[in-house]
Amino acid sequence: MLLDEKLKTLGLVIIIFFTAVGDASMAAEAGRITGGSVAVIMSADVEPYREALEGFKRTSQYRVVAEYNMQGDFDRGREILAQIQSKFKPDLILAIGIWALQLVSERAKDTPVVYAMVLNPQNVIKGGAKNITGASMNVPVELTTHLFNELSPKIRRVGVIYNPIHTENLVRQGRIAARQQGLQLIAKEIHSPKEAIAALDSIQEGIDALWILPDDTVLVSEVTQYMLLFSYRQRIPLIGLSERQAEIGALRSVSFASSEDIGRQAGELANTILGGKAPAEIPYTMARRIKLTVNLKVAQKLEMKIPKSILERADRVIQ
Repeated sequence: MLLDEKLKTLGLVIIIFFTAVGDASMAAEAGRITGGSVAVIMSADVEPYREALEGFKRTSQYRVVAEYNMQGDFDRGREILAQIQSKFKPDLILAIGIWALQLVSERAKDTPVVYAMVLNPQNVIKGGAKNITGASMNVPVELTTHLFNELSPKIRRVGVIYNPIHTENLVRQGRIAARQQGLQLIAKEIHSPKEAIAALDSIQEGIDALWILPDDTVLVSEVTQYMLLFSYRQRIPLIGLSERQAEIGALRSVSFASSEDIGRQAGELANTILGGKAPAEIPYTMARRIKLTVNLKVAQKLEMKIPKSILERADRVIQ
């Protein structure tokens, strides 16, 4: 009888133990899934933004409580944000695209914000905001300067034109990265597209290559077209920042490769915030998946031989 009682007691202890472990496991899983709430604002309903959102959802431990599309309309965006703040009071706001980031950086000062799919985010976030971090579309400048070095030992001076309002910080980073690669960045300021031709002409004798920056003033169609003509006329390589630019005449382009992965990066940053780190302590990230496009037709026109090491890494080679 005594043995039977002991066995019954032991069985009861085992049942209680595994029940407790199961409850704890379920609680931990619930905590992981609902560890915080996030409201999403998209700048517009376009495929790259939707892909970024899916990447965020696959990675983030936050529970999405609201999704909104501001349709590029700031008045609509302000209404959306007011509703989010009054109705949902989320622990985090995910801003996808530059318009959404502009909106929340101006009006969401007390809620942590993570952004995705934004170029040059430091130009949007004003006033030293401490509640914002995110995943940018920028390609690391070190990667681009390295590719110049790899392309030809004759390239030592790389020309850029830029508007300091948009890309002063990027040019500063570029100078440092270029110097580390044994290169010199020859940068010329412009403040409107009308100044671009004169700026390029002023540096034409002193550069071995030309680099298109993600600068709104430079990316105007007529400026980009002139940079392409300048490249052919001077017989120097032009490095673009999109596959389309390589298609129309840049020797190479280096761009981000995956909207979904940028969303995943945003989700990882959100998880870091959930873990207790303040957004101000988390540097924004740059694209980690890169697409390299090479145009061999342009190389032939410029009488340049593309190194095998670059061709082997290229995601697309235009024959």
